[in-house]
Amino acid sequence: MVKHAAVLARFAAEFGVPFLRGERCLVGSPLGNDGLLAIKNGLTIDTALADACERQLEEAAHLADLTPAPFDEDAGTLLYAVHELFACTHPQAGSFYARAHLFCRAGAQAVQALPHTFDAGRLLTRHLVVGRAFGTTRTDVHIKWWTGSASFFGTDVPKRLTAWPGVRRVNVDRKKMPLWRLALAAGEEDLRIARTTLLTALLDVSPLTRLWLLGDPAQKALGFSLVLPYKIGGKKVSPLDALEDRALARAVIDRLLDVGVEVTGPPLALALLSLVREDGPRRIVRRAVELCTHLALTMCIIQADAPGVKETAALREILDGDLGKLGEPARVYWSTVAAAFALDGVALELPAPHDMPGRAAALWTRLRERLRHKRISAVSVPLERELRRRLPAPVGAAVPARAAD
Repeated sequence: MVKHAAVLARFAAEFGVPFLRGERCLVGSPLGNDGLLAIKNGLTIDTALADACERQLEEAAHLADLTPAPFDEDAGTLLYAVHELFACTHPQAGSFYARAHLFCRAGAQAVQALPHTFDAGRLLTRHLVVGRAFGTTRTDVHIKWWTGSASFFGTDVPKRLTAWPGVRRVNVDRKKMPLWRLALAAGEEDLRIARTTLLTALLDVSPLTRLWLLGDPAQKALGFSLVLPYKIGGKKVSPLDALEDRALARAVIDRLLDVGVEVTGPPLALALLSLVREDGPRRIVRRAVELCTHLALTMCIIQADAPGVKETAALREILDGDLGKLGEPARVYWSTVAAAFALDGVALELPAPHDMPGRAAALWTRLRERLRHKRISAVSVPLERELRRRLPAPVGAAVPARAAD
């Protein structure tokens, strides 16, 4: 118990508290199983760590209008896994720890052993940890001077090495990189594979983070699928199942619009095409089509109320731009929306213009006409045929509408 207390105290002071607060944190040696036990059993014991966890729950109110799950052993396991990932991303980890990849492998196993759930509060709490992990960066400094050179990885450079820069011909090269990128690129193959497995496990256990990172370089590098690698109740599940909760759905829609549908829409549509080719679950196919279409509908509503805002840049491009010059990623996304229009009343039920505010209805109708362009139909018509075969029965919209502010 004394050993666990010492491990917890150091972890909380150097990593846990500053990490949760978004501050500079220190990453020590991998913690191993003793560290996992210390963190899981000590979140409420260390006062500073408990306060940092409580602050995270308060910040959750800015993401979604729901009560997050408490920071318990579930969140503690994620904190431990993130620390192991960062510790094993040091460029000399392979030299310090003969089998560094085993620490990442153990972290991945601990994360994969967490309960598979779509409880909205639990998903939000997991996202608070996993989302922050993917936003963490490290600044490396490489210094050369007239008699030598040195590198510092995430640590301060001694002032003596930068003194008299003109006389000593000091050259300082600073590189700030996301830690996830360093984890994928640096080190020996077995260590890179182990770190990649751990990063993927973190995303798989946090479906909300998967949706949050649509279009992000991190998820592009790791891959995005509409089907998660586990089942719940014998049924295949998808990150889109998080949208069953209205508060999470609103938060996700706002996020995707804020980043820009020109960025977030294409990876969603491409994942849908892959799912259709693989004859994936109809329920998930339908939900993906509805989400793509819901984003287009929401942009029409926003553009009607606030013309020219950044959230509607993708809509303005398709309405007023040269479709002959439309980029391939955008073409795939808008072809999905066009296929949904063609299936209205057949396999899908879309909002009718007369149910919408006047200016939004006009934009919705104009969009529908615009998407009949031959560059779009070359993709949308074959997709429509496949969706018609897979989605024979009309259903109501699965994604809740954006609530009025």
